[in-house]
Amino acid sequence: MSVQELFSDAELKSIQEIASRYEEPGSALMPLLHYVQQIRGYLGEDEMAFIADFLGITRVRAYEVATYYTLYYTKPRGRHTIQVCRNLSCTLAGAEGIVDFLKKELEIEVGGTTADGMFSLVEVECIGSCDKAPAIMIDGDHHGPVTPESLREILNTYRGKP
Repeated sequence: MSVQELFSDAELKSIQEIASRYEEPGSALMPLLHYVQQIRGYLGEDEMAFIADFLGITRVRAYEVATYYTLYYTKPRGRHTIQVCRNLSCTLAGAEGIVDFLKKELEIEVGGTTADGMFSLVEVECIGSCDKAPAIMIDGDHHGPVTPESLREILNTYRGKP
């Protein structure tokens, strides 16, 4: 796929501007992955290959970074991504029950997206909300401690958001 098919002129200009902020080109990898995900919704193989080539790093390196961090998505996601913390504090406080509830309520498995494209469900190692365990994060918003009852209300607020 050609660069012109992947990105508009304005997007390419933004990519160049982001990369120009870094003395070492490879240091722009994460910001560029974030930018491309922001405009595309996820990081496809073509987009990761372009970023790697643009920065002069291996394509494997771009893929490694994109698949290591939970903030990057290599598959299309729902409009809202629910991240359930599965670290020790949340696990001891009932994260497994929260995951089971969400799977049943949303009729999806972990890693899946609802049929209407509204929600994706993922488990993550930590969201930094140990004091609010069990905790979840939806689109960067922290919620916790959560219960099945509070989750119903939380999900309803996101159902009304674009």
